[in-house]
Amino acid sequence: MERTITVKGYAKMNMPADITSVSVTISGKESDFDKAMEAMIGCTVKIKDAIEKAGLVRSELKTSNLSIVQSYRKRKIGTDRNGYDKFEDVEDGFCYKQDVSFEFPNDNSKLTDIVRNIKDTGVTPKIDFGFRSSSSETVKNELLAQSAKNALGEAKAIVEAVGSKLGKLLSVDRRGGYDDDYVYRRRSIEYDGDCCKCASPSLDIDPDDIAVGQEVVMTWEIAD
Repeated sequence: MERTITVKGYAKMNMPADITSVSVTISGKESDFDKAMEAMIGCTVKIKDAIEKAGLVRSELKTSNLSIVQSYRKRKIGTDRNGYDKFEDVEDGFCYKQDVSFEFPNDNSKLTDIVRNIKDTGVTPKIDFGFRSSSSETVKNELLAQSAKNALGEAKAIVEAVGSKLGKLLSVDRRGGYDDDYVYRRRSIEYDGDCCKCASPSLDIDPDDIAVGQEVVMTWEIAD
C-alpha cells in the first residue's frame, strides 16, 4: 500500500494599494431611441473631455456596459372580480446607460480635479472608485512560491521526525487565496442636479495596504 502525506501550506503578504480605479456610470431616459442614443453619446463625450482635462490620456478611457432599453410604466386598467387593481405595461421611453472606466497611480489632487471637472459638465453620473496594487502579478507568484515552500518544510519535518524521507511529489492543489480583481475599497460619489454629494471639496484618501493570502495542498510519497 502506497504511503503518502498531504500538507497544507499558507502564505500571506501585504500589497500597497497604489492604483486608483474609477468607473463613471452615465444613465438617463429619453422619449425615443434616437434621443436616448444622442443623449448617451453627448454625455459620454462631455465626461471624457472632463477627465482628459484633468490630465488623463483619452485613449486610456474605456467604455463598457452600453445599453439602451425600452422602459415601461404601469397603467391601471380596472379591477378584477376580487376588487384588486389590474394594471398593464405601457411603453414609457428608453433608458440608456454606459460606463467609462480608467486607472491612474494614486493622486488625490488628480482625483479631485476629475470629480470637479465632471461636476462642471452638467452631467449627473455616479462615480465609483477603489484601489488595487500595481505589484499584483509579482505578489501572486511570490505567494504561490512561499506557500509551497511552507508546505514542503512542514512535510519534511513530519516524515523525518518518524525516520522516513519525503518521496516524489504526487499532486498540488491551489485553493482560494489571491483574487485578480481584488479592490481594496469601493466608494461612490453621486451627483444630483448641480449638487455634488461629497462631504469635502478636496478628496484626501490614503488607502491601507491590501492583505492577500494563498493556500496550497500538496501530497508526497513517503519513502523508507
